[in-house]
Formats: sequence, C-alpha cells, structure tokens
Amino acid sequence: MAIPSTMLRVLKRRPLSYTVLVIFMLDRSLSMSELKTYDHRSKWEHLVELVERLLARLARSNMAPAFRVGFVWFSDDVKVVERGGAVYFPVTEHNPALRVFQESTEENRPYGMTAMADALEHAAMIIERYIEDTSIPSEKYVTVFMFTDGKETKRTPEDVVEVADRITGELQEKLRALNQRNRIGLATIALGLDADRETLRTIASFLREAQRRVLEERGLIDLVDPPYHEKMFIDAPRNDKITREWEEAVRRFVERLSETAIF
Repeated sequence: MAIPSTMLRVLKRRPLSYTVLVIFMLDRSLSMSELKTYDHRSKWEHLVELVERLLARLARSNMAPAFRVGFVWFSDDVKVVERGGAVYFPVTEHNPALRVFQESTEENRPYGMTAMADALEHAAMIIERYIEDTSIPSEKYVTVFMFTDGKETKRTPEDVVEVADRITGELQEKLRALNQRNRIGLATIALGLDADRETLRTIASFLREAQRRVLEERGLIDLVDPPYHEKMFIDAPRNDKITREWEEAVRRFVERLSETAIF
C-alpha cells in the first residue's frame, strides 16, 4: 500500500511505539441485498469484498505492525466480531483480522432494518476496551468507518448523534488522558441515496489539515464531503449505483484515513 512520501519520512524517524485501531461498522440490513452495483452483485457482497481488500492492503503497509482492526455488523441487532475474548485483531502474522472477518460473513448476511445508534454503542465498547488495554503502548489512535445505506429504524437520529458525540467527545478525552497525541476520528460512507446522509455528515469528524493535504495529493478530495470538503463523509454514489470507480475511491479514502490517523 503506497504511503505519501511525507509520511514515510516520519515513519522512518519514529519507532513503532503506537497502535492504530480501525473499526469497520458494516450495515447488513435487508436493503444491502439490492443489486445496485456495476456488476449486479449485491451491495453487501461489494462491501465484504471492499473490506477484504482493505485488510490485505493494511497488512502490506509500512504501518502494518501498528494496526488493530475490529468489526461491528448491524441490522435489527448488532454483532461485534469476537474470538477468544478479543474484539480487535492484528493484520500481521497471517492476517488474523482478515481471517476472523471472513469467518463472520456467513452469519451476517442481509436481513432486517438499521440500528445505527446501537451499533455505535458497540463500537464505543470496543474503543473502551482498547483504551484500557495495557498490553499495547499508551499512544493510541482510533478511526471508525461506518458504512450504511439506511436510516435509523430502532431509535432516533438524535440518538445516533448523541452516541457519536460520546465517541468523539468523552471517549476521546479519556484516550487523551493516556497521551495528549491520541485522537478518535469517525468517518461515514453512504452506500445509497436512501441513507440518512444528513445525519451521517453530522456525526462525521472534521478532516485535519494533514489529512486534507493527503487526500488532495491523491486526487480524492472532490469525493469527500462535497461541496465543502470539511468532514470525513462520503456521499452516496451518483444515480444510486455503486460504480467501479466510486468503490475504488472509497477504498483509497479508507486507506488514507487509516494511515493518517497519527498525523
């Protein structure tokens, strides 16, 4: 996975004394079975493939030893992928994160509706576990990626915003108590025009200047939060259909935000 030259220089100077938690929040509601894609596979199949490719790319990154990855599937209910008591996994040494993700897909096929607030609460639980984990360095960074094509159906949009604010507010302060460099970013990706795009943009974190520069260098800034380019938000694809180009841009967006979590 290519890393911008400015980042490579910093990585060469710094010992790997930090970790980066990446959480994938994955919509498995019934609408994810729709065939609104360039090759007529379901949106769910495309999302699974997107995550698999991202995990393989993270494993090839210069930062690979730093990454820890967790997964939250959600529809009517929420399921955190857990193995042996662990809720986040490394991507080195045969990529356990990829293995446990692939094992989780069969029991998380599309059904039901969209419990976004509950899903965010489960993501918050993973972050709390990460904060309290004394087996890893105290310099810790978190980026949460929420992929959804729906609207909150169990609670209210206000509940979604409240839980998201707890993640980027209260939990971020708790994380910074360990190290002032620590931070949490929340990115949202709308997988269809029926998604609650207003709420998704509201809860997305603001891009930091370093992230904006990387996205500009990689030709991705026009995709991100149009027309403002301020927040970690990707709107639904035009014509409500996932194209090959849009999907590839989303993958690159997730890679870049994962890599720039420490900047």
